Amino acid sequence: MKYIYKIYGWIVIRPIRYLFGSMVGCGSFGVRWIPRRHEYWDFWQFPNIHWWLLYRTVFKFFLWVDYSAWRHFCDWKGGRRNTFPLMARVIKRIGETTAGYAVHCMQCYHCGSPDGCQVELSQDETGEQFRLIKSWTVGTQEGTDHRFHGITICPKCGYEDEYEDGSL
Repeated sequence: MKYIYKIYGWIVIRPIRYLFGSMVGCGSFGVRWIPRRHEYWDFWQFPNIHWWLLYRTVFKFFLWVDYSAWRHFCDWKGGRRNTFPLMARVIKRIGETTAGYAVHCMQCYHCGSPDGCQVELSQDETGEQFRLIKSWTVGTQEGTDHRFHGITICPKCGYEDEYEDGSL
């Protein structure tokens, strides 16, 4: 089954990650009509009209799908969600896999499975889904930050990715 998830990741999920990541990275900072040299990092920035248009149309639509569109299919009596029908789950999953990943990254980068969330996998103390490489402390103005670095392993597809986090 992991082999099928690996193929699915390369054919479907990775291109979606590239497109929506580029929409955020290249299109969310305004439109650039002519090439110019970046003042600080000394590299060329090319026109981003296509990414800007995609960000304003496709990304904003799928962001709405992730946050609001699925809610119309649920029953919200008493101030809380009472039902979560199949149509709402499908719409929410489409939004989570597209723009939702670019916003909050709570799934595997390769196969898109919510079981591959790096934050959740990093709390595994058995060593099956998380291998700790190193840990250290850093003094900050807010206090001592206890940091760690390791490799998370997705239980669905077996994709290994580096992950680093801290206590602050």
